[in-house]
Amino acid sequence: MTRLLVYFLLFGVILWALSAWSRRQIIPAELKNVKPGRWFRAKRNPAEVWVQVYETATLEEARPLQARLQEEEVECVVYEQGKKDIHGNALKGIGIAVPRTLAGQAQRIISRILT
Repeated sequence: MTRLLVYFLLFGVILWALSAWSRRQIIPAELKNVKPGRWFRAKRNPAEVWVQVYETATLEEARPLQARLQEEEVECVVYEQGKKDIHGNALKGIGIAVPRTLAGQAQRIISRILT
């Protein structure tokens, strides 16, 4: 009986010490701002097709849209387009692309922002 009591007492002290130690740990600032859901989210397939959902002439117009999409946890890429398309038409300059599976969600978000 005494051994069991000592065992539980020792177990409790170890749990208390671990919890006190975990409360004292300093968490880096960049981890404090990251939502825990993003830590465990599955990585995207690198072979997945990305589609353009928006194009503009200036980077200043694209950055707020990129920030808003990232707030909604939609992965996106801002990229500079080439000078002309395959038909010889001039391109606007800056594009925003998202994975094909998130294209509908991204277009809904962008349409809400622009209206």
